[in-house]
Amino acid sequence: MPTPQFDRPLALKDQVYRILRDRVRQGDLTPQDRLVDATLARDMNISRTPVREALQLMVHEGLLDTTTRGFKLSELDQKEVGHLFELRLLLEPTVAAKSAMTSDRKGADRLVACIAEAGETVDDAAPHRFNAAIYRFFEILTSLCENRVMAQSVLLYHDRLAQLRAHMMASPKHRALAAQGYMSVANAIATGDAATAQEASEKHIRIGITTCRTLGLMSKI
Repeated sequence: MPTPQFDRPLALKDQVYRILRDRVRQGDLTPQDRLVDATLARDMNISRTPVREALQLMVHEGLLDTTTRGFKLSELDQKEVGHLFELRLLLEPTVAAKSAMTSDRKGADRLVACIAEAGETVDDAAPHRFNAAIYRFFEILTSLCENRVMAQSVLLYHDRLAQLRAHMMASPKHRALAAQGYMSVANAIATGDAATAQEASEKHIRIGITTCRTLGLMSKI
């Protein structure tokens, strides 16, 4: 593992957290992998304390579980996937509508550019670039929403869904379907149409629910 280049203005704990969270988002970790603070600290050439603090934060957020051999990715069962999608239906369309009402039109236009970039990666052999673009989409989307608590909740449950996304987005077909849905949301936000943004977001999430059920990845909600 190459030694990461740290940005000093951020606390080491926060930098380690970002590195590990990005590994989760990219699907680089499986529930079979073990994260050991001493090993990570050695690989990153830093002390164990910030690594341990970052790992404990991820446990608190529900991303990792503790084991006798370190930490591991928290596994999602079908019931929990259903609960997370239920939360998506409650929050995400509202966030989309609130984001459409933003005065930051440049930020809104960045959403469209982000999904356009994701669309260009649909046929990649691996979904890493696509997933990275989708996470940027959600970071931009939530930055446009004035309700910060709601926005932070959206980002957190998308991190919880990372392993599911890594599995589903391995298929170019599912990437194309996802890109189409996100583009509908992005276009509505870019034009300032809150009602259409909310409707497009709910429709996109319900398509995701249908896909998950078809693949046997979630229970009914």
